[in-house]
Amino acid sequence: MRTACRLAVVVALGVAATAPAQDDAARRATVLPTTELPAVLDLTPPELLAPPECAPHVEAPAGGWYGSVEFLYLTPRVRDLDFAIVDPRDDLVPAGRVQSLNYRASPGVRAALAYRVPGLGWDVGFAYTYFTASDEFGAAAPAGGLLYPTLTRAGMTNEAQAAAAEVHLTLNVYDLTAGRTWDVDCACRLRVFGGLRFATVRQSLTAGYVGRDADCAFVESRSNYDGVGPLFGGEAALGVGGGFGLFGRASGALLTGTMRAPFTETNNAGGTVLADLPDRGALTVPVVSLGVGLTYECHGVFVRAGYEVTNWFGLFERPTFVDDVAEGKFVRRSGNLSLDGFFLQFGLAF
Repeated sequence: MRTACRLAVVVALGVAATAPAQDDAARRATVLPTTELPAVLDLTPPELLAPPECAPHVEAPAGGWYGSVEFLYLTPRVRDLDFAIVDPRDDLVPAGRVQSLNYRASPGVRAALAYRVPGLGWDVGFAYTYFTASDEFGAAAPAGGLLYPTLTRAGMTNEAQAAAAEVHLTLNVYDLTAGRTWDVDCACRLRVFGGLRFATVRQSLTAGYVGRDADCAFVESRSNYDGVGPLFGGEAALGVGGGFGLFGRASGALLTGTMRAPFTETNNAGGTVLADLPDRGALTVPVVSLGVGLTYECHGVFVRAGYEVTNWFGLFERPTFVDDVAEGKFVRRSGNLSLDGFFLQFGLAF
């Protein structure tokens, strides 16, 4: 009986102890909110949440064949084309303006055909450049004056009354190249290349003189160069949007070959031979070319337009006799060939 009473007292005390805790839990449940808190608004700009897709402005080079035709409009520049000095006074003192030929701007063409290895970025190709230009000019001594020929031998045909000269230039360049292309990013592409260049250059300078010492005197000087050597260079294209972009290219070559520079001079309408020198020798010619312009590319078709400058160092040589006593004394006059002007290129990948 006592035991039962004790159990009843313990149970009663436990119920009394847990009742306040249950009341606290109930009170807390009524205090806590029953609805979720509002979500925090994310104000981060969308372009910062994920990197934007890179729209390629420069098309990735596809594999297969591609070709191009380039129209050139260049001006050759050569300093060593003088043929006479016009002196307004006949007083044994050479004074006056030097008469020289100057090449006129002329058209040319450059064609290329290449194969690009799919997926590798490598390409092999062949390019051919043809250009020709000319000029002609005449001069006469004023009243009381005379003309000094600058192409004739010293001590032979020293004075004249009139002169006429002409010059012709023909350039053929053959390039065999292999290149590698890299896409630096979505808008920039680089290409480096190397290969072999073969070139033939032909220049002929002729002049005729009449009056005083000149009885239909005639001078002909030719510069015929054939050279071959390594070629190297690079190209860069930067897209600006809509298929348009900027590009630049640079190349260099070192050609080794043979220069044939025959020189002939006659007087008395060809009846008297005053000089006949078939000059020939080895010649190494460095060549540097730079070009910049605009480009447009779309679905395998590309158009380029720009300005380029090419310089052939020490290309032309011709003998000049310098002594009227020692008849065989001569020096070789050397000169550069510079070509600058505009180009327009059309290309197609197929």
